[in-house]
Amino acid sequence: MKSDSNASGPVRFPEKADDGSREDFFFEAGLSQRVVGYNFTATDGTKVVFREPRPTDAKLFMNFINSFVTEQYSGILIDSKVNLSEERRWLNGWISDIKHRKGVMLSVEMDGKIVGNCTISRMIWKQSHRAGMGIAVSKEMRGKGIGEELMKRTIDLARKRLRGLEMIELSVLAYNKRASGLYKKLGFVRVGRMPDSVKEGREYFDEFMMVRYL
Repeated sequence: MKSDSNASGPVRFPEKADDGSREDFFFEAGLSQRVVGYNFTATDGTKVVFREPRPTDAKLFMNFINSFVTEQYSGILIDSKVNLSEERRWLNGWISDIKHRKGVMLSVEMDGKIVGNCTISRMIWKQSHRAGMGIAVSKEMRGKGIGEELMKRTIDLARKRLRGLEMIELSVLAYNKRASGLYKKLGFVRVGRMPDSVKEGREYFDEFMMVRYL
């Protein structure tokens, strides 16, 4: 497959993989970046795309994460909005980690917006057999099977990319019963508890640590 690396904008070359996934190839400023993506239809018929991040996604991610700031009991720790510069640094760091096989990320895109995101970040040194997982889904997209499929796809991608990975860890707040049930369904087991880990208003909530062995 050939491309014009001198093109002024990104040029896309979609291909179909054996498992039905879609692989997009972007060539921008002479730099080749492969972006893996999957089409998915939610239980209510909503059509979304799970895909890896692009360098141009910073504003989309900023709008996504800032949407959780005012949501009470969101399960997300952020409590103040981030700016575009901060989000660019975060995104560039993640793209570098993906390139160097230190982590994987899949986002949920619908109508040009990011409405979900899942990451798996490998630990280092004598803990390199472990990785931490994080997931966030916009309020209006929950309860449609999107989070479950997103986690499955991200774990599958980590199996392929992060060789030697043996276990994935995450945490869940005590009030987030829906998330806790999903994690158990996907094979995560509770291994610890941090009491009063998070404060929402005047209420304190415990945080539970969970692990899944691969």
